[in-house]
Amino acid sequence: MPNWTDEQKLAINEKNKNIIVSAGAGSGKTAVLTERVITHLKNGVGIDELLILTFTNMAASEMKERIREKIKKYPQLKENLDKIDSAYITTFDAYSLSLIKKYSHLLNISKDINIIDNTFISLKKKQFLNDIFEKYYNEENKKFLKLIDDFTLKDDGEIIDCMLSIY
Repeated sequence: MPNWTDEQKLAINEKNKNIIVSAGAGSGKTAVLTERVITHLKNGVGIDELLILTFTNMAASEMKERIREKIKKYPQLKENLDKIDSAYITTFDAYSLSLIKKYSHLLNISKDINIIDNTFISLKKKQFLNDIFEKYYNEENKKFLKLIDDFTLKDDGEIIDCMLSIY
């Protein structure tokens, strides 16, 4: 068993309340949360009764695997292995989306809502700017053409990238 700090012990053993573990990279957050989950399981709480949220898919996946490996060390916790893949060990975004989809009828929104990818947003922003630039080129807009002439050397790519970085 690791030598836990007082704060880590508190996070592991705190009962009947939600906790947030916030610490820098490599500080043992995943180990502490894994130990907290195992402690709850030993006390009769099922893995499917816990909500474990992280910020990234990679962290959620790592958390799930660490919990799975730790459960395997305790035969009395074996029934939780069958439930771990359907347990709420996920990201804040994914959990929030699942709630929105589940209660979409109460929110008066489509249940087909989804999380948009940042790459898609970046591509769309660039496409919108290119469309605007093309419109002003076609109109031969004097103010626009002066802007392009004053702030670009060979093409308008640099000014588009600059506008995107400012945004």
